[in-house]
Amino acid sequence: MKKLIVLIYIAAATILFGYAKAETTNSAYQVTINAKENKNITSAIFEDVAVKVVNKKAEITWATDKEQNNKQFEIQRSNGGEAFKTIAIFFTLKDSREIKNYKFKDEMKGVSGGKVSYRIKQVDLNDNCTFSKIVDINF
Repeated sequence: MKKLIVLIYIAAATILFGYAKAETTNSAYQVTINAKENKNITSAIFEDVAVKVVNKKAEITWATDKEQNNKQFEIQRSNGGEAFKTIAIFFTLKDSREIKNYKFKDEMKGVSGGKVSYRIKQVDLNDNCTFSKIVDINF
């Protein structure tokens, strides 16, 4: 029954937010974070969040040190100081005690230029959420 609910949730999110491709990567990179910033996070601990422009697309990368009872990551974007909007959802549903690296490519549809900000919203199985730091690019 729980899997059916998750599948319905995935279908609804796909209809609402459209299809987006996020992927895990195998390449490890240096992590820098102040542990005090994440002392209240229990479901996923963010190690690093970064964004860069590659072929006129924004490439957002992030890593987690551990994931427990994690349901999903939502990639959120703000264009020119507007409110953050979810542009993609990446479901995990697996616990992990090792560093996991993620990558998402934003096609930048609807972005007119200027400063673009990103953050990752982490949602656990109880629908509690935490946010990563905000990263910016000029497009």
